[in-house]
Amino acid sequence: MSTRDQTDPFTPHPRPRLGWVVDVQHDFMVPPQRGGRLYVHDLADPGDAGATRIERALARTVAWMSAHCDALVYTGDWHADDDREIDRASPNFRDTYPAHCMGAGADPAERPGAELIPAVAPHGALAVVDREATPADADRAARAAAAGTPVMIRKREFSVFAGQAQTDRFLATLAEALGGRPEIIVCGVATDVCVKGAVEGFLDRGYAVTVVRDAVWGLGLVPDAELFAGWERRGARIARLAELAAERAVAGASARGA
Repeated sequence: MSTRDQTDPFTPHPRPRLGWVVDVQHDFMVPPQRGGRLYVHDLADPGDAGATRIERALARTVAWMSAHCDALVYTGDWHADDDREIDRASPNFRDTYPAHCMGAGADPAERPGAELIPAVAPHGALAVVDREATPADADRAARAAAAGTPVMIRKREFSVFAGQAQTDRFLATLAEALGGRPEIIVCGVATDVCVKGAVEGFLDRGYAVTVVRDAVWGLGLVPDAELFAGWERRGARIARLAELAAERAVAGASARGA
């Protein structure tokens, strides 16, 4: 997974790179007729095909991350029945939502909705930062990530920072293990909810961020163009996977020719 010996095309010096895959879970990625409980699509547009449109792009992006990033992290809602985001009776689809991704829920029949979809799920070992993780748990997962094991960070709510108390600890330990703060490359769903929480959390903390624009999908709460423009003003980069792949190829050719 490591690319530490190559020149990073976005910065003048080599920098670790972290692939960050947001909430590509069954309940978000699978239409309701196939069992998804909160399928990501434009809530105001009945004709929007939704997140299935990016499943192949997500698979390509995660494969690229596995090959070209120094570490790979998945995040996922992992809800219990009493989480403040869950409202089975009258969700407002901004602060509260119907039951979804009930990985810590009381009903075993609801738990599979929290699993990663097969198109992007890792095939081998997966280290987990669970809802009740301790700092020591986060440290172990970060060291595993730096050694090449993908990590799953489970969260209680939209933001991976507000919804998982050990995210900052995990990132700090990972940066130490990688030899520097990484550039974070982000894909997943939903652009205007959980992706937004991750990207803006990273920017608040001073990380370099790239969002893979053809591997995200939203609920239509905020137009993508508005989100992307705001993130770019704060220093994030918005790029297609093909651009990242082309730049990596150029960087690799330059390194071989040096």
